[in-house]
Amino acid sequence: SNSFVMRQSESCSSKRFSRHNFHPPIAATLGRNDDLRRSLGLFSTKSSSDSKEKESSTAIDLPTLRRLVNQAATLHDANLNASPLNYEQILSRLSDLETESSDPSFWEASNSKRNKIVNQEIGRYSRLKVEMEKWTELRGECESALELLEEMIPQNDESNDSNDDEMIQLLTAECQSSAAKLIELSQKHELQSLLSGPYDNCPARIVLTAGAGGTEACDWVAMLYRMYTRHAQHMNCRVVTTDISDGDVVGYKSVEMEVDGINAYGWFKGEKGAHRLVRLSPFNANNKRQTTFAGVDVSPILEEEEIRDIEVPESELEITTMRSGGKGGQNVNKVE
Repeated sequence: SNSFVMRQSESCSSKRFSRHNFHPPIAATLGRNDDLRRSLGLFSTKSSSDSKEKESSTAIDLPTLRRLVNQAATLHDANLNASPLNYEQILSRLSDLETESSDPSFWEASNSKRNKIVNQEIGRYSRLKVEMEKWTELRGECESALELLEEMIPQNDESNDSNDDEMIQLLTAECQSSAAKLIELSQKHELQSLLSGPYDNCPARIVLTAGAGGTEACDWVAMLYRMYTRHAQHMNCRVVTTDISDGDVVGYKSVEMEVDGINAYGWFKGEKGAHRLVRLSPFNANNKRQTTFAGVDVSPILEEEEIRDIEVPESELEITTMRSGGKGGQNVNKVE
């Protein structure tokens, strides 16, 4: 009975398959008789694909676009509220600094310390000004595109105009790209705002030192040096190698470098510590797995004025005095 059911189902499927294959020759001989095609359920492939494309072009997911724009607007508002200065205050501060720097006596040699501070402040406020203007521009673009889409889509469903379909696609792409760019810039600024430590905005001095491992450790230092240099350049930071000691075979025994850029110390201070590498060493004749270490020390580069302001409490000082007496022996040196 099972074999009979299987043969019957195979015959039915073969009939459906043969009937399906029989439709295209009939459709080709019918010409443009749409009524007869519709009665037989026969439609050309081109018309069906065009209808699907038209449906996909008009079927815009407005709720998803609204959520995307709302997310971008929320991040934008959060960054504006978290900023210590608003846009008008930044413009006023920039105007004051530029007025101060335009004074001819400002550039005298005796005023060099103030020159550096003012230039840093002008650069910082200028970056904030450009960022806020870019945020406002992107938010206006995505919100305007969303408003036009909400007005055009109901009308397009009634008119079915191909020109409106193209306009809807362009507005959708513009809305998505502007909102995504605004979210990216807002999240980047939010991450940078976390680097608000007292020395995060200072340049950083990075010292790499080879630890246990011999030649393998020197090669590990070279890899870290290459990694930090490329990462700093990717962040538009200036890298200067102040001291370098080559290894006996490959790599470096020690490297000292300075990184200068926006929040340089804030970005690199987390790298301080011992870094371990475990791999099949290419410098081992037996190709054994070897563990090597490298030390990374990161410190901020401070100005002389900032160093003078540093006070070390007496509670953190340990003072030891030694004295000698007698003819020698075990208790010659006594610790007080």
